[in-house]
Amino acid sequence: MKTLKQNLLIMLFLLPSLLQAMEKEIPFTLDDRDRIIRTEQKVESLQTEMNAHFDQLFNFLWAIIGIFTTMMVSVFGFAFWDRKLSLAPVKKDQTRIIESLRQLSETQPKLREILKNAGLL
Repeated sequence: MKTLKQNLLIMLFLLPSLLQAMEKEIPFTLDDRDRIIRTEQKVESLQTEMNAHFDQLFNFLWAIIGIFTTMMVSVFGFAFWDRKLSLAPVKKDQTRIIESLRQLSETQPKLREILKNAGLL
């Protein structure tokens, strides 16, 4: 109980000094107001500049994506066209070879058996 009374007494003596510290006002002048206005104007101008830069960057990225897409379509188209063009003579030769083997199998029974097992007859 004694310590509680001592604590209350100390708080009672410190209370006016705490209130005095809280009452201290910070003066706000017209210069401060003008400074805040100028700062806001600078921030707004920086924002518009940043938006312009982001728009330029966004347009540049779209251009890069377009170029990359065009290149990939061209490469795949060329690969498909080249493969189709290069396989045409091979298919022609393959059909001629199979036809020759079929004609030969008419005289060779063992060859006829092999072609039947392979599903070529």
